[in-house]
Amino acid sequence: MSDEIRFKGVVTVPAAGSIPARAGAVNAGPPPYLRTRARHAMYGAMESLDPQTAQSRAATFIVLDTREPEAFARGHLAGSGHIPHAELPARRSELPPRDAAILVVAEDAGAAAAAATTLEALGYPAVSVLDAPLGALAGGLADRAPAARLWRPAPFLEEVLPLIARPRGIAPGSNALAVDPPLALDLACGAGRDAVFLAQHGFEVEAWDHAPEALERTRDLARRHGVSLRTEVRDLERPDLPPPARPFDLIVCFRFLHRPLFPWMERALAPGGWLVYETYRTGQERFGRPIRAHFLLARDELARAFPTLETVRYEERDPEGGPITARLLARRPDRA
Repeated sequence: MSDEIRFKGVVTVPAAGSIPARAGAVNAGPPPYLRTRARHAMYGAMESLDPQTAQSRAATFIVLDTREPEAFARGHLAGSGHIPHAELPARRSELPPRDAAILVVAEDAGAAAAAATTLEALGYPAVSVLDAPLGALAGGLADRAPAARLWRPAPFLEEVLPLIARPRGIAPGSNALAVDPPLALDLACGAGRDAVFLAQHGFEVEAWDHAPEALERTRDLARRHGVSLRTEVRDLERPDLPPPARPFDLIVCFRFLHRPLFPWMERALAPGGWLVYETYRTGQERFGRPIRAHFLLARDELARAFPTLETVRYEERDPEGGPITARLLARRPDRA
Protein backbone atom coordinates (compact mmCIF):
# COMPACT_ATOMS: atom_id res chain seq x y z
CA MET A 1 0.00 0.00 0.00
CA SER A 2 1.31 3.43 -0.91
CA ASP A 3 2.56 5.62 1.92
CA GLU A 4 1.14 8.71 0.23
CA ILE A 5 -0.86 10.74 2.74
CA ARG A 6 -4.46 11.63 1.93
CA PHE A 7 -6.25 14.11 4.12
CA LYS A 8 -9.94 14.90 4.04
CA GLY A 9 -10.68 18.06 2.09
CA VAL A 10 -14.39 18.69 1.51
CA VAL A 11 -16.02 19.33 4.86
CA THR A 12 -18.72 16.83 5.74
CA VAL A 13 -18.73 17.41 9.49
CA PRO A 14 -22.37 17.52 10.66
CA ALA A 15 -23.34 20.94 11.86
CA ALA A 16 -26.93 20.47 12.92
CA GLY A 17 -28.50 23.85 13.51
CA SER A 18 -25.26 25.64 12.79
CA ILE A 19 -25.55 28.45 10.29
CA PRO A 20 -23.03 31.27 10.39
CA ALA A 21 -24.40 34.77 10.24
CA ARG A 22 -23.69 37.06 7.33
CA ALA A 23 -20.95 39.62 7.75
CA GLY A 24 -21.80 41.96 10.59
CA ALA A 25 -24.58 39.74 11.92
CA VAL A 26 -22.79 38.49 15.01
CA ASN A 27 -21.59 40.49 17.98
CA ALA A 28 -17.96 41.41 17.51
CA GLY A 29 -16.98 40.59 21.11
CA PRO A 30 -13.48 41.20 22.43
CA PRO A 31 -10.57 41.99 20.11
CA PRO A 32 -8.83 39.07 18.35
CA TYR A 33 -5.80 38.94 20.64
CA LEU A 34 -8.04 38.54 23.71
CA ARG A 35 -10.12 35.88 22.01
CA THR A 36 -6.94 34.03 21.07
CA ARG A 37 -5.71 34.12 24.68
CA ALA A 38 -9.04 32.77 25.87
CA ARG A 39 -8.89 29.95 23.36
CA HIS A 40 -5.36 29.11 24.38
CA ALA A 41 -6.49 28.91 28.00
CA MET A 42 -9.22 26.46 26.96
CA TYR A 43 -7.45 24.43 24.27
CA GLY A 44 -3.74 25.18 24.68
CA ALA A 45 -1.51 26.79 22.08
CA MET A 46 -1.47 25.57 18.48
CA GLU A 47 0.03 22.12 18.08
CA SER A 48 3.22 21.62 16.10
CA LEU A 49 3.48 18.23 14.35
CA ASP A 50 6.45 16.53 12.79
CA PRO A 51 5.85 14.71 9.47
CA GLN A 52 5.56 11.26 11.07
CA THR A 53 2.93 12.41 13.57
CA ALA A 54 1.04 14.30 10.87
CA GLN A 55 0.96 11.15 8.75
CA SER A 56 -0.30 9.00 11.62
CA ARG A 57 -3.13 11.46 12.31
CA ALA A 58 -3.97 12.22 8.69
CA ALA A 59 -7.61 11.18 8.89
CA THR A 60 -8.38 13.64 11.68
CA PHE A 61 -7.43 16.84 9.84
CA ILE A 62 -8.57 19.13 7.10
CA VAL A 63 -5.40 20.35 5.41
CA LEU A 64 -5.04 23.99 4.45
CA ASP A 65 -2.13 24.82 2.13
CA THR A 66 -1.26 28.51 2.54
CA ARG A 67 1.47 28.81 -0.08
CA GLU A 68 1.22 31.11 -3.09
CA PRO A 69 -0.86 29.90 -6.07
CA GLU A 70 2.15 29.20 -8.25
CA ALA A 71 3.68 26.90 -5.64
CA PHE A 72 0.37 25.10 -5.08
CA ALA A 73 -0.04 24.54 -8.83
CA ARG A 74 3.41 22.94 -9.09
CA GLY A 75 2.42 20.28 -6.57
CA HIS A 76 0.57 19.79 -3.31
CA LEU A 77 -0.80 17.18 -0.94
CA ALA A 78 -3.77 15.26 -2.32
CA GLY A 79 -7.04 16.40 -0.75
CA SER A 80 -5.75 19.71 0.56
CA GLY A 81 -7.52 23.03 0.31
CA HIS A 82 -5.71 26.17 -0.70
CA ILE A 83 -5.92 29.78 0.42
CA PRO A 84 -2.72 31.87 0.45
CA HIS A 85 -1.85 33.24 3.87
CA ALA A 86 -2.30 36.88 2.85
CA GLU A 87 -5.82 36.16 1.56
CA LEU A 88 -7.17 34.39 4.65
CA PRO A 89 -9.00 37.39 6.20
CA ALA A 90 -10.63 38.39 2.91
CA ARG A 91 -11.61 34.79 2.09
CA ARG A 92 -12.73 33.68 5.53
CA SER A 93 -16.11 32.63 4.09
CA GLU A 94 -14.24 29.89 2.21
CA LEU A 95 -12.85 28.33 5.39
CA PRO A 96 -14.27 25.22 7.09
CA PRO A 97 -16.61 25.35 10.10
CA ARG A 98 -14.86 26.80 13.12
CA ASP A 99 -14.94 23.55 15.06
CA ALA A 100 -12.95 21.75 12.36
CA ALA A 101 -9.46 20.43 13.12
CA ILE A 102 -7.14 22.11 10.62
CA LEU A 103 -3.55 21.28 9.74
CA VAL A 104 -1.76 24.23 8.16
CA VAL A 105 1.06 23.44 5.74
CA ALA A 106 3.40 25.78 3.89
CA GLU A 107 6.86 26.08 2.37
CA ASP A 108 8.39 25.87 5.83
CA ALA A 109 7.41 25.60 9.49
CA GLY A 110 7.67 29.35 10.12
CA ALA A 111 5.29 30.23 7.30
CA ALA A 112 2.83 27.58 8.49
CA ALA A 113 2.93 28.94 12.05
CA ALA A 114 2.32 32.49 10.83
CA ALA A 115 -0.73 31.39 8.82
CA ALA A 116 -2.02 29.35 11.78
CA THR A 117 -1.79 32.44 13.99
CA THR A 118 -3.95 34.30 11.49
CA LEU A 119 -6.48 31.46 11.59
CA GLU A 120 -6.61 31.61 15.37
CA ALA A 121 -7.32 35.34 15.21
CA LEU A 122 -10.19 34.54 12.82
CA GLY A 123 -11.78 32.30 15.46
CA TYR A 124 -10.33 28.83 14.82
CA PRO A 125 -9.22 27.14 18.06
CA ALA A 126 -8.21 23.69 16.75
CA VAL A 127 -5.27 24.61 14.52
CA SER A 128 -2.11 22.54 14.11
CA VAL A 129 0.96 23.22 11.97
CA LEU A 130 3.34 21.00 10.07
CA ASP A 131 6.74 21.63 11.66
CA ALA A 132 8.59 20.97 8.41
CA PRO A 133 8.45 21.95 4.73
CA LEU A 134 5.49 20.42 2.93
CA GLY A 135 7.88 18.37 0.81
CA ALA A 136 8.86 16.41 3.92
CA LEU A 137 5.50 14.61 3.82
CA ALA A 138 5.18 11.52 1.63
CA GLY A 139 3.38 12.73 -1.47
CA GLY A 140 3.42 16.27 -0.14
CA LEU A 141 4.18 17.79 -3.54
CA ALA A 142 2.86 15.02 -5.78
CA ASP A 143 -0.70 16.09 -6.57
CA ARG A 144 -1.74 18.66 -9.18
CA ALA A 145 -5.52 18.34 -8.98
CA PRO A 146 -7.65 21.39 -8.12
CA ALA A 147 -7.84 22.38 -4.47
CA ALA A 148 -10.42 20.63 -2.32
CA ARG A 149 -13.45 22.62 -1.21
CA LEU A 150 -13.00 23.60 2.43
CA TRP A 151 -16.23 25.54 2.91
CA ARG A 152 -19.69 24.09 3.07
CA PRO A 153 -23.03 25.52 1.99
CA ALA A 154 -25.92 25.98 4.38
CA PRO A 155 -26.36 22.56 6.04
CA PHE A 156 -30.12 22.65 5.45
CA LEU A 157 -29.56 23.10 1.72
CA GLU A 158 -27.23 20.09 1.69
CA GLU A 159 -29.86 18.06 3.52
CA VAL A 160 -32.82 18.84 1.29
CA LEU A 161 -31.26 19.12 -2.15
CA PRO A 162 -31.57 15.35 -2.76
CA LEU A 163 -35.31 15.65 -2.01
CA ILE A 164 -35.89 18.30 -4.63
CA ALA A 165 -37.37 16.94 -7.84
CA ARG A 166 -35.78 19.02 -10.55
CA PRO A 167 -38.78 20.03 -12.62
CA ARG A 168 -37.03 20.97 -15.83
CA GLY A 169 -33.96 19.85 -17.66
CA ILE A 170 -32.80 16.88 -15.53
CA ALA A 171 -33.59 13.36 -16.64
CA PRO A 172 -35.02 11.24 -13.78
CA GLY A 173 -32.33 9.21 -12.05
CA SER A 174 -29.57 11.07 -13.83
CA ASN A 175 -27.36 14.09 -13.25
CA ALA A 176 -27.07 14.67 -16.97
CA LEU A 177 -28.69 17.76 -18.43
CA ALA A 178 -31.57 16.75 -20.73
CA VAL A 179 -32.56 20.12 -22.19
CA ASP A 180 -32.01 23.24 -20.11
CA PRO A 181 -30.71 23.27 -16.56
CA PRO A 182 -33.26 24.26 -13.90
CA LEU A 183 -33.08 27.90 -12.88
CA ALA A 184 -32.24 28.74 -9.25
CA LEU A 185 -32.17 32.04 -7.38
CA ASP A 186 -30.10 32.71 -4.28
CA LEU A 187 -31.69 35.70 -2.55
CA ALA A 188 -29.38 37.81 -0.37
CA CYS A 189 -26.55 35.55 -1.47
CA GLY A 190 -23.79 37.06 0.68
CA ALA A 191 -20.42 35.48 -0.11
CA GLY A 192 -22.05 33.09 -2.60
CA ARG A 193 -21.41 29.66 -1.09
CA ASP A 194 -24.98 28.44 -1.66
CA ALA A 195 -25.10 29.86 -5.18
CA VAL A 196 -21.83 28.17 -6.14
CA PHE A 197 -22.97 24.92 -4.52
CA LEU A 198 -26.12 24.93 -6.66
CA ALA A 199 -24.10 25.67 -9.80
CA GLN A 200 -21.88 22.70 -8.96
CA HIS A 201 -25.02 20.56 -8.86
CA GLY A 202 -26.25 21.43 -12.33
CA PHE A 203 -28.43 24.49 -11.75
CA GLU A 204 -28.36 27.67 -13.76
CA VAL A 205 -27.98 30.20 -10.96
CA GLU A 206 -28.77 33.83 -10.37
CA ALA A 207 -27.33 35.39 -7.20
CA TRP A 208 -28.88 38.63 -5.92
CA ASP A 209 -27.64 40.89 -3.16
CA HIS A 210 -27.71 44.60 -2.36
CA ALA A 211 -23.94 44.72 -1.77
CA PRO A 212 -21.66 44.88 -4.84
CA GLU A 213 -18.71 43.67 -2.77
CA ALA A 214 -20.63 40.53 -1.80
CA LEU A 215 -21.37 39.80 -5.44
CA GLU A 216 -17.72 40.30 -6.31
CA ARG A 217 -16.82 37.62 -3.76
CA THR A 218 -19.50 35.38 -5.25
CA ARG A 219 -18.04 35.74 -8.74
CA ASP A 220 -14.53 35.09 -7.43
CA LEU A 221 -15.70 31.94 -5.64
CA ALA A 222 -17.49 30.68 -8.76
CA ARG A 223 -14.38 31.30 -10.86
CA ARG A 224 -12.14 29.42 -8.45
CA HIS A 225 -14.50 26.43 -8.57
CA GLY A 226 -14.94 26.44 -12.33
CA VAL A 227 -18.67 27.23 -12.49
CA SER A 228 -20.61 30.11 -13.97
CA LEU A 229 -23.52 32.10 -12.58
CA ARG A 230 -25.13 35.50 -12.95
CA THR A 231 -25.02 38.14 -10.25
CA GLU A 232 -27.28 41.16 -9.87
CA VAL A 233 -27.25 44.08 -7.47
CA ARG A 234 -30.83 44.18 -6.20
CA ASP A 235 -32.48 46.13 -3.40
CA LEU A 236 -34.58 43.31 -1.99
CA GLU A 237 -36.46 45.68 0.29
CA ARG A 238 -37.84 47.94 -2.43
CA PRO A 239 -41.64 47.83 -2.48
CA ASP A 240 -41.95 47.43 -6.25
CA LEU A 241 -39.48 44.63 -6.98
CA PRO A 242 -40.35 43.61 -10.55
CA PRO A 243 -41.25 40.03 -11.41
CA PRO A 244 -38.42 37.89 -12.79
CA ALA A 245 -37.99 37.63 -16.54
CA ARG A 246 -38.42 33.87 -16.14
CA PRO A 247 -39.87 31.98 -13.15
CA PHE A 248 -37.48 30.07 -10.96
CA ASP A 249 -37.44 26.34 -10.38
CA LEU A 250 -35.75 26.86 -7.03
CA ILE A 251 -35.41 29.84 -4.68
CA VAL A 252 -33.10 29.65 -1.67
CA CYS A 253 -32.84 32.24 1.07
CA PHE A 254 -30.69 32.03 4.19
CA ARG A 255 -30.22 34.47 7.08
CA PHE A 256 -32.30 37.21 5.47
CA LEU A 257 -35.77 38.38 6.48
CA HIS A 258 -37.96 40.95 4.77
CA ARG A 259 -41.58 39.91 5.20
CA PRO A 260 -43.02 42.02 2.33
CA LEU A 261 -40.90 39.91 -0.02
CA PHE A 262 -42.82 36.71 0.79
CA PRO A 263 -45.63 37.15 -1.80
CA TRP A 264 -43.06 38.02 -4.48
CA MET A 265 -41.18 34.79 -3.73
CA GLU A 266 -44.36 32.75 -4.13
CA ARG A 267 -45.17 34.37 -7.47
CA ALA A 268 -41.57 34.05 -8.71
CA LEU A 269 -41.64 30.25 -8.49
CA ALA A 270 -42.52 28.21 -11.56
CA PRO A 271 -45.24 25.56 -11.17
CA GLY A 272 -43.59 22.67 -9.38
CA GLY A 273 -40.81 24.98 -8.16
CA TRP A 274 -39.21 24.73 -4.72
CA LEU A 275 -38.45 27.12 -1.89
CA VAL A 276 -35.68 26.48 0.66
CA TYR A 277 -35.68 29.05 3.46
CA GLU A 278 -33.93 29.31 6.81
CA THR A 279 -33.44 32.31 9.03
CA TYR A 280 -33.38 33.39 12.65
CA ARG A 281 -36.35 33.48 14.99
CA THR A 282 -37.11 34.87 18.42
CA GLY A 283 -34.57 33.67 20.96
CA GLN A 284 -31.55 34.27 18.75
CA GLU A 285 -31.05 37.65 20.45
CA ARG A 286 -29.68 35.75 23.47
CA PHE A 287 -26.69 34.65 21.42
CA GLY A 288 -25.96 37.58 19.12
CA ARG A 289 -27.38 39.44 16.19
CA PRO A 290 -29.97 39.98 14.97
CA ILE A 291 -31.57 41.30 18.13
CA ARG A 292 -34.44 43.42 16.78
CA ALA A 293 -37.83 41.71 16.52
CA HIS A 294 -38.18 43.09 12.99
CA PHE A 295 -35.44 40.69 11.89
CA LEU A 296 -36.61 37.67 13.91
CA LEU A 297 -39.38 35.25 13.06
CA ALA A 298 -42.03 34.47 15.65
CA ARG A 299 -42.74 30.86 16.52
CA ASP A 300 -44.53 29.13 13.62
CA GLU A 301 -44.40 32.32 11.54
CA LEU A 302 -42.40 30.81 8.69
CA ALA A 303 -44.78 27.84 8.55
CA ARG A 304 -47.63 30.25 7.69
CA ALA A 305 -45.67 32.68 5.53
CA PHE A 306 -46.29 31.09 2.12
CA PRO A 307 -49.96 30.02 1.98
CA THR A 308 -49.95 29.13 -1.73
CA LEU A 309 -47.10 26.65 -1.34
CA GLU A 310 -47.22 23.06 -0.12
CA THR A 311 -45.05 22.51 2.96
CA VAL A 312 -42.81 19.47 2.53
CA ARG A 313 -40.67 19.96 5.62
CA TYR A 314 -40.75 22.44 8.46
CA GLU A 315 -38.77 22.61 11.69
CA GLU A 316 -37.78 25.07 14.36
CA ARG A 317 -34.39 24.54 15.88
CA ASP A 318 -33.34 25.58 19.37
CA PRO A 319 -29.91 24.03 20.01
CA GLU A 320 -28.02 24.83 23.18
CA GLY A 321 -25.83 27.80 22.39
CA GLY A 322 -27.85 28.75 19.28
CA PRO A 323 -28.47 29.66 16.57
CA ILE A 324 -32.26 29.75 16.92
CA THR A 325 -33.77 29.26 13.48
CA ALA A 326 -36.76 28.11 11.47
CA ARG A 327 -36.38 25.98 8.36
CA LEU A 328 -38.83 25.49 5.51
CA LEU A 329 -38.87 23.33 2.41
CA ALA A 330 -41.96 24.08 0.34
CA ARG A 331 -43.18 23.52 -3.20
CA ARG A 332 -45.49 25.38 -5.55
CA PRO A 333 -48.24 23.05 -6.84
CA ASP A 334 -48.01 21.85 -10.41
CA ARG A 335 -50.19 23.57 -12.95
CA ALA A 336 -53.67 22.06 -12.90
